[in-house]
Amino acid sequence: MAYVEGSLYGAAQSCETEAVTDSDDLASRLARTAEQLRALFEDGSPAVLRGAGPLFETAEVFEWIKRAHPQARASTSLAKIHALKRGWGLDVDELPSAGEARDPGRPAEMYRGGAMLLEPAPFLPRPDHASFADWVRETHAALGGEFGMQAPGLECACFDALDRLQALLGPTLALTGPRTYRYNAFVGDYRRTPFGFHVDPHQEAVFQYVVEGRRQVSFWEGLILQDRDADWVEDANGLVRPRTEPEHRFELEPGDIVFWPGTHVHGFAPEGPSMALSMVIDRACPRSRAEVVAALEVETMGGQAALPPPNGDEDHDFVTRGTTLRRRSSFPIAYARWEDALIIGVCGRTFEWPERASIAAAIELFDGLNERERVVVDELVEATTLFEDDLLELLTMFTGLGWLRRV
Repeated sequence: MAYVEGSLYGAAQSCETEAVTDSDDLASRLARTAEQLRALFEDGSPAVLRGAGPLFETAEVFEWIKRAHPQARASTSLAKIHALKRGWGLDVDELPSAGEARDPGRPAEMYRGGAMLLEPAPFLPRPDHASFADWVRETHAALGGEFGMQAPGLECACFDALDRLQALLGPTLALTGPRTYRYNAFVGDYRRTPFGFHVDPHQEAVFQYVVEGRRQVSFWEGLILQDRDADWVEDANGLVRPRTEPEHRFELEPGDIVFWPGTHVHGFAPEGPSMALSMVIDRACPRSRAEVVAALEVETMGGQAALPPPNGDEDHDFVTRGTTLRRRSSFPIAYARWEDALIIGVCGRTFEWPERASIAAAIELFDGLNERERVVVDELVEATTLFEDDLLELLTMFTGLGWLRRV
């Protein structure tokens, strides 16, 4: 799948707007787009949703950048001066805080000529920059040429920014389970991605919305690259041409959304001043695996108690066709996504589902078992898409763990 047709949406409101006009209509537009993004994610190949916008405006995203990455906080020099004085017992006259500072998680980064600026603060947007275009012209002149900037964590700018991010990624996050997610804005007048064709293995999925300017994007499947491809991947100077032609190449316009999975090498070639807003889902879960396991163990026991050993008071015979089982436990089978895995909790114990391809079928089975008091094995074999031997082995394990018992 390469292209998905969307529809033209009305302009989204900025943080400066006190009352969102026609908010119900905006919510329905975001919901429709979110379902289309989920479909792109499930398909799994780089693809473009055409005409999805405008969902974001240049002026409001520019304002979000100024709020999330204020120039005054970008430099560490003042903080070091104050720390030095405090360390030697001197009083420091610090300005009173205007409230809790926004934390985008990572600082903004700026690039010029294939290199990252060590100190971007003097060139970040200031409150007195009236428009994105004015800032691009001024920064281009100050740096002596084309430049690029990435500004992550814009969801901390205001609740409107966070609302839209969650609305658009919600259906996809329902598939992945809890993940770290964020905006990442790419702005400037650079002609190609400043850090070259690259891959982001820590990312699960990216949906990039083109806010302003046309751009071309190229993709290569990273899982089939060879060692010799390292010569051109991550080549910030652009001295080595890719060894093969891209598998996907798209021309993008404002209002388009391009999707790619984290397995793909990618790079952009914008035309003139441009702004793009990526919505990124990382592979990392904000909870540790141990936290997920502990929560499932508690949920499937209704708390915590000492456990008898598996198969403690049951025969060890393998469950076969013709068997009828009855639910023993009053607490449900529970499960949770953790990164790429599905972790299942049963009667205070947990295990990991062995393969990713059949996770959906496994979830359907667990939901169905939770609704039953009596399990006729022959009926269950016919109702599930899991292999019969796998199902029988699973039922045998559930019996040994004390969730089922033989009739």
